[in-house]
Amino acid sequence: MATTKERLDLLTRHQPQPNDHRARTLEGDLVAAPGVAAAIHRPAPAVLRTPIGARLLEPISARWAVIGAVAWVVLLAVGIAVEPPPTNPDAVDPWFVSALGTLLLGALLTTLAGLGLRRRWSLAASLVAAGMLVLSTVMCPVSGHHTGVGGWWVVQLGCGLGLVATSIVAWRRATPQ
Repeated sequence: MATTKERLDLLTRHQPQPNDHRARTLEGDLVAAPGVAAAIHRPAPAVLRTPIGARLLEPISARWAVIGAVAWVVLLAVGIAVEPPPTNPDAVDPWFVSALGTLLLGALLTTLAGLGLRRRWSLAASLVAAGMLVLSTVMCPVSGHHTGVGGWWVVQLGCGLGLVATSIVAWRRATPQ
C-alpha cells in the first residue's frame, strides 16, 4: 500500500517534455538543472501596466528635460543652417507644406513648454514634432522647394532622425529623481 508521501510524489511528478531543462540521474529520477528548478515551478509574476494617460502626466528628470531642449535647439539650428536657398524664392508653397510647417511649429512649442514643466507628455510631443520634421525634410525636394538632394539634405535628415532617436530614448529612460 502506498503512503501519502509516495502518492503525493506520484501526482506531482512531471512527465519529461521536449526542450525540458531537466536531466535524468543514474537512478532514473528527473532533476532540474541548477538555477532552473525555481523557474520551472514558479508562476510568472503579473506585469502591471500604467495607463498611457497616467504615464503622460508623470514628471521627468531635469537631466532629460535639458537633454531634450538642447537637442532640439542644436539639431534644429544645424538643420536650418545647412539648408540652401530655395530654387524659386517667389514660388508659393503648396497648402500641405504650409500646414505641415504650422503643425510642426505648434508641436515644437508644445515640446519646449512641456520640457520646461518637466512632464513626460513633452517627450511624446517631441516625437511627433521630430516625425513631422523628418517628413518635411523628405517632402522638401518633392514639393519643389529645392530641386536637388545634396549633402545638406542628408545632414537635415540626420538631424531629424537624431531628434526622433533622442525622443524615444528619453521616453524610455526619463525617470524623476
